[in-house]
Parts: sequence; C-alpha cells; structure tokens
Amino acid sequence: MTIDLMSLLGQNAMLLLFTVIGVGYLLGNLKVAGIQGGPVVGVLLMGLLFGHLGFTAPEGASTFGFALFIFSVGIQAGPTFFSAFLADGPKYVALALIVAGVALALALGLSTLIGLDLGFGAGMLAGALTSTPTLAGAQDAIKSGLASLPEGLTEAEVLQNISVGYAITYLFGTLGMILAVRYLPKLVGIDLADEARRLAKERGLTPKRKSGFADASSFPIIRAYRVTPEAVGMSIEQVNARSKTVGAKLLKMRRGKKLLDITPDLVLEEGDTFSGIASIKVNQDMRKDGFEEVLDPELLSMQVTSEEIILTDSKSVGKTLDELDLPDRYGCYATGLTRASIDLPLDTPLPLQKGDRLQLIGEASNLKQLASDLGYIEKELEKTDLTTFAFGIIAGTMLGLVTIALGNLSIGLGTAGGLLIVGIVIGWLGSVMPTFGRVPGPARYVLMELGLMLFMAAVGLNAGGGIVEALASSGPVIILSGAAITLAPALIGYIAGRYLLKLNPALLLGALTGAMTSTPALNVVTEAAKSTVPALGYAGTYTFANVLLTFAGALMMVL
Repeated sequence: MTIDLMSLLGQNAMLLLFTVIGVGYLLGNLKVAGIQGGPVVGVLLMGLLFGHLGFTAPEGASTFGFALFIFSVGIQAGPTFFSAFLADGPKYVALALIVAGVALALALGLSTLIGLDLGFGAGMLAGALTSTPTLAGAQDAIKSGLASLPEGLTEAEVLQNISVGYAITYLFGTLGMILAVRYLPKLVGIDLADEARRLAKERGLTPKRKSGFADASSFPIIRAYRVTPEAVGMSIEQVNARSKTVGAKLLKMRRGKKLLDITPDLVLEEGDTFSGIASIKVNQDMRKDGFEEVLDPELLSMQVTSEEIILTDSKSVGKTLDELDLPDRYGCYATGLTRASIDLPLDTPLPLQKGDRLQLIGEASNLKQLASDLGYIEKELEKTDLTTFAFGIIAGTMLGLVTIALGNLSIGLGTAGGLLIVGIVIGWLGSVMPTFGRVPGPARYVLMELGLMLFMAAVGLNAGGGIVEALASSGPVIILSGAAITLAPALIGYIAGRYLLKLNPALLLGALTGAMTSTPALNVVTEAAKSTVPALGYAGTYTFANVLLTFAGALMMVL
C-alpha cells in the first residue's frame, strides 16, 4: 500500500496542524551555539516550511487558537495586575510604557519611510519584540474591521503581510535581545553580579532567611520530647516565648494515656510529652538544651507534606515571609515563590502580591490551616470552570465589537483587547473568590500553550506562501528595520530606567526583558548576574507589557 503523505496532509486539517506543532516542538528543543529557540520558533519555522510547500491553515484555526491564548494570558495576569503597583510598581509601568511607545513610534516611522504595504509594520513590531499578543492584536484589528483597508489590498493580503513581517523579524528579535542583555553591561562597564549583590544587600535580600530553607539543616522534621523540669508549671504561650523553642511548632501533647490539643493556656505538668515540627538544627539545639527525645507512635504519626498555596488574603498582601512568620505560627516552611510564571527568590524582605504561588512544606493539618488563612491549595481546585471560561470568551468577544465613532474614525478595543480585559477581570475575581472562574495552573498552561501553538502554526502556514517573495523584494530592509525596533527600545529603556527611574542595573535588565516579553533573554541576565534578582524586574513589567503590546499591535493598523 502506498501512502501519499502530501495528499494526506492536504486533505486532513487536524493531521496538518498537529504535524506542524509536533515537529515544530521537536525543532524548538534543539540548541544552536548554546541557544534554544523554543517551541514558538520551532512551530513558526515548520509552519513557514509547510506554507511554502503550498499548505494553508484550516479556516478558524487561527481565530480559535488566538482566543484561547489571549484570554488565558488575561486570566494569568489578573491576580497580580492590580496589586503590582507595590514597591517599584509605578517604575515598572513607566518602563513598559517607554519600551512599547518607542517601539510603536519606530515601527510606524520606519514602515512609512520605507513605504511598506499595510501590515508589514505591525508584523515587524510583533516580531522584533517577540510579542505574540502584538501579532494577535494587529490581526484582530483587520478581522474585526477596526482598521480600514487601502485600495488594492484585500484582508487576506494584509493578514499575510502581518504574518510575513512577524516571521522575518522574529528570529533576530529573539537573538538580538539575548545579545543586547549579554553585551550591554560590558559596553557600559557594569559588573552585573556585583550590582545584583549590592541590591540584595540594600534590600536585605540575603540568604539569612528563616521562612525558607537552603540546606539540609533547615529541613523540617517531626520529633517528640519529654517536658523538661524547668518547664513544668508554664503555659504553652510562655514556652513558645522562650528562646530554646523558637522555630518549633508544637503539634500534640500526651498526658498519661490522653492526647491533648495544643492551646496557648495549656499548663505543662511533670511527665508530659509533646511532638513538634522544627528544622533539624532547632531539634539539635533542643537536645543540647536538655530536652529528652521519646519514641511515641501516636505523637509521631503526623505527616510532613508539601502543598502549593495561592495567596488571596488581602491582609497578607504586601507583607514579607518574615512578617508572616510561618515557621513559628504554623510550623510550615516556604520552599518556593512563583509570580507571573517566574520563580522569585525566597528572600524575606520581598513583599508578597495577590496571586503569588507559595510552595510550602509542613505538617498536613497545619498546612490546611495556613491555606485557609492565606488563600487556598491549588490542587484542591482540580476542575476547570468551563462555564465561566466560555462565557468569558463570549463577553470579551462582544466587548471587542463595541466601537465609538469619531468622525470617520472608529475606536474600539477589538476582540484581542476585549478578551484580554475580561480575562484580567476574571483572573482577579478568581484570586478574591477561589471558587469563581477557577482555572488551575496546569489547565491554564495547557489552554494557553495549545492556543499559542495553534495560532503560531496558522501564522506560519499563512505566511509561508509569500515569505520567499517578501524576502527577495524587501527582506533586507525589513530585517534591518526589525533589528532597529529590537535594539532601540532596549537601549532607550535602559537609559530611562537607569537615569530617570533610578533602577538598579540588574533589576533594570530583568525589567527590560519583561517589557519586551523575552524569557530567553531573562535566562541570560540571571546567569550573568549569578542571582535571581533580575527575575523581580521581569515579573514587574511582563504583565503590563502583555497588555500594552496587545493594544500597540491594534494601533499599528489603525493609525
């Protein structure tokens, strides 16, 4: 039996799309000169190849993928969007505005100066900043009718121009930003590692944390002890105030054959034994101070486990891990902190924000109590609220259809803006009311990644047919223009951030990678800084950048 693969792919839209996505993912995992392109680059390149061979994206694939992606971006941004103004928040907003404004002005100016057809400029902006939301916003402005088409150009041609401009400039957008953050510190004479250490010292971001643990001696364990003679007659509250037991959380008390709950006013008697959870070091110190360890199956039967807790409690927002004092209050220890999908340092002076994900370890019942006080345990909400998800997409789409007429000009959010805003609102409401619009992290990742890959596969397939012609006619000019749009906002953003906003260079470079939505560049900065400090800047600007750049793509088509 002979199988004609080309004919089979052409006849089966599902087979074509997932072939592009699957092979593209494999391609994106390859490293060239130590640099990994990632799935977006891989899927885009495979889409271009198949598009050049004559395949086209099935109708509706781009729109469906775009809706899933943009709406999921909004949901992810929602919990931190309104609380991100703490600490350096206003500076991050200003930096994101500067980068987006400079890039938008440059893209508009260059596309007009060169005389490119409508769509190429928006594609250059999206590719140079490696911003898929910008691409989605530009394409949506055409599909929704916000942008008027000049004579001689059809909607399909303009959409292809956007995709081709994006495809041509995306590769340098990725590599150019990596090169910029790698060599800019050397050009301006900055030791990034020293700057990161200096900022860490200024803000107290040092390893002397007591909420988390960095080595084996800080790992929490449960042990049981006999009450010492000098503690007899004291209440639990008095015992907890003694330096010998600071860092230990008492769990259960045995008096004869009875097990007693630990309460502040419980008075200790001779012969009492108790169990507690504390670090290995605290347990060692307690034995040195005369505490006799005992083996009691019932006291030791409690389980040490780990959970991921989503922070929603407004009273805890803005506080540090040190101020929350989790080990003493709950016997729980923070082992990780994630914000906007970025791992942040566990340093105690870092203020927490709503929507932060705290990885914690401790005794199971204490973890549940901690979760009820601070937020909720992520895995307890396994089901996705598809009702709210579906009606959210409907609401976002309807909101995007609303336009205001100013003379001959129609102004509106477009579908991209509508979906993004509704997604942000639902994401924020979900952080306040965990049972509302729940989309657990793994589910959100799948929806966002699937939407992005469907969208990128369609972009590549639709651009592939015209990319060779575009490269032959205007390729060098578009590539050079894209390079300028990549490098100029980064340079101007650095100057503004350094001398106007007074940001630390390590923090600033991280913030610049977030403002240009370049995660690969962030990895380069953190390696050079030998610190996770730049990730703080990235998390600060990334959320705002996604929103601003979505509207920048639409503005490119309207102005």
